[in-house]
Amino acid sequence: MSAAVAAMVALGFGVIVVRRRSVATALVAVQGLVLGVTALALAGGEGGALALAGAILIVRAAAIPLLLVIARRRTPERALVAPTTSVATRLLLGTAVVLVAVAATPPLGLGERVAEHGALALLCLGITTVAVRRPALLQVLGILVAENGVYLLAIAVPGGVPAVVELGVLFDLVLVVTVAGAFAGKIHERVGSGDTDLLRGLRD
Repeated sequence: MSAAVAAMVALGFGVIVVRRRSVATALVAVQGLVLGVTALALAGGEGGALALAGAILIVRAAAIPLLLVIARRRTPERALVAPTTSVATRLLLGTAVVLVAVAATPPLGLGERVAEHGALALLCLGITTVAVRRPALLQVLGILVAENGVYLLAIAVPGGVPAVVELGVLFDLVLVVTVAGAFAGKIHERVGSGDTDLLRGLRD
């Protein structure tokens, strides 16, 4: 599991530093795929709730990025949205937040400290992405990174999460992403860009 967790965290850092929405979407899709494969590996081919969860996560890894690709194509940017912070600043900020969170959080008792640390890292990286990235779709991707952290923690729990809960969360997440994509489309329609900073200039 250590290699999979390291890969997911590295992909989470990638979402913070890349500028193109297409690249960030691909990184989150790969992250979700790694998460699903990890769940299947933990199931050990024995079936059950964890294996079903892995299958659901793999479907999610393909379906949700596809929704975001459709949203991105409906909201083309004339030029890349200039970030308010440099790559180095975002990378240092993400690293600092992750290190502080891991150091300050006591063991959760799951028996897999690597999974606990990875889940915390993904949660922090997702929140940081939402806070420092300006394009609306990149902020949605930040939410997905944080949600992947929650799923990583869930599959590390002995026995995993009941399949009905997995299906419910997947449905809710697809709904949230669809609404967020529509919201990003409205922003683009109103201001000609997905840059959420431009909303500050709107007045009734």
